[in-house]
Amino acid sequence: MTGPDPKALLARGQRMFSDLTVGQRMTAVVAVLAVVVGGFFFVRWVSTPAYAPLFTGLSGSDAAAVTSALSDAGEPYQLADGGQTVLVPQADVYAQRVALAGEGIPAGGDEASGYSLLDQQSMTSSDFQQKVTYQRALEGELAKTVGAIDGVQSAVVHLAVPQEDVFTSDAAKPTASVLVKTAPGKSLSPQAVTSVVNLVSGSVPKLAAEDVTVSDATGAVLSAAGGATGAAGSDARATQQRAVSDAAAAKLQAMLDKLVGPGKAVVTVDATLNFDAQTTDKQTYLPMTPGQTTQSQTSTETYTGGGAGAGGVLGTGAAGTTGGNGTYSKKETNQTNALGTLKETSTSTPGKVERMSVAVLLDSAAAAQVNSNSVSRLVTAAAGLDPKRGDVVEVTAMPFDTSAATSAAKELAAAEADAKQQNMIDLAKTGGLAVLVLAALVFGFLRSRRRKGGDEPDELEYYRVPDAPAPVDAVLEMAEARGLPMRDADTQLVSVGAGSVESIARENPDDVARMLRGWISEGAS
Repeated sequence: MTGPDPKALLARGQRMFSDLTVGQRMTAVVAVLAVVVGGFFFVRWVSTPAYAPLFTGLSGSDAAAVTSALSDAGEPYQLADGGQTVLVPQADVYAQRVALAGEGIPAGGDEASGYSLLDQQSMTSSDFQQKVTYQRALEGELAKTVGAIDGVQSAVVHLAVPQEDVFTSDAAKPTASVLVKTAPGKSLSPQAVTSVVNLVSGSVPKLAAEDVTVSDATGAVLSAAGGATGAAGSDARATQQRAVSDAAAAKLQAMLDKLVGPGKAVVTVDATLNFDAQTTDKQTYLPMTPGQTTQSQTSTETYTGGGAGAGGVLGTGAAGTTGGNGTYSKKETNQTNALGTLKETSTSTPGKVERMSVAVLLDSAAAAQVNSNSVSRLVTAAAGLDPKRGDVVEVTAMPFDTSAATSAAKELAAAEADAKQQNMIDLAKTGGLAVLVLAALVFGFLRSRRRKGGDEPDELEYYRVPDAPAPVDAVLEMAEARGLPMRDADTQLVSVGAGSVESIARENPDDVARMLRGWISEGAS
């Protein structure tokens, strides 16, 4: 079985196109062009690979090394963020990372920094050169470590390490300064600044955390030497005080909203925190169990002799005599009782609440049936206020100004109404446009049908006519079964409706073709 003839299909398409009106032809041409253009861009979009970051935050030397290696490998790439980010097709990201890592690319910043400097020392280097090189290497490694913190784009570390001298008892302490450059749109949090200080101080011997200075690229001091804090420390303290105040205010506001209703009470809390760290050492002597001793010493002295005796009694001996034989004895006991020792060390954590002030403002219209003293006691208990600490609570009832809220409610209602009206207008426009388009399509279709069904006869489809003579009797029987008018041998064919003839021709094309061929043959004979 063979497929359709391309020439016949092309001819049929040309006939169908010629039957269309001018507007329908333009619509068909525009639709075909839109499909072609859309398909072109879709294929181009599908065939274009998606790019993903291969490396970000690269230095100039590292970016040059990465792009050079990708060019040698024939791998397409793109640059972003001013050359600091290299993009490659997403499917090749991991393979390229592994391949470049095998070549030692990227080097992680300046190649002439970090511990790589120690590999460049020669055997003729002096002791001074070795010390300077080690300090530069340590500074480079610290800069890389600080640069790995989230939000830090690059960092520079400078160390001031004094030379040790055996003849100096109070040598100068080492100090350090760190300059950080943050990524665009980011800032270092107080925790990140503390991490930088601890990382640097912990990497250098005898370097205390209070001797590390941290600054950013704008010149703001984030952590100053001597334990003083800059903007970061002040912001951290202010944030902590605000957090404590807001937490207490939210708890009290929730309680008062249930008491007098939402929007009928305003609570303001001001908490003062003590950020001083204090350490207290306490030592107490405790008596042990009665009768328990840790040390006992007894000494006894005795004398016996003639002549005059002693005139008195010393110690615990018997009384002496003044004549005759004299005797002398002495007994001494020293006893040390045990005592217990209790040593306590207490450290107060910075951030302890030192004082808290609470102000409560009630709407007089809603709080008419509320006792102010009861509200004050409730607030004191809920906030944990301590009058001995100097905490203060003040409850006042005043009329609230609700004009702004009423105006805002009216404006909101008007805005919602305008939005609904605009939505209805947009919906009506869309519906009207759809109706117009549908009406235009229906009008064009009916007009084309009217033109086809006028004076011009409908085009008949051509079917292959068999060589054998048509079975006229079978066709006549089929026409009689359908109720069509017949012809006699001496009469002409009676006309029938175009719709019936077309229906018969479409349903039984082979039979109709054989019938026509038979009629032609009869006429020729």
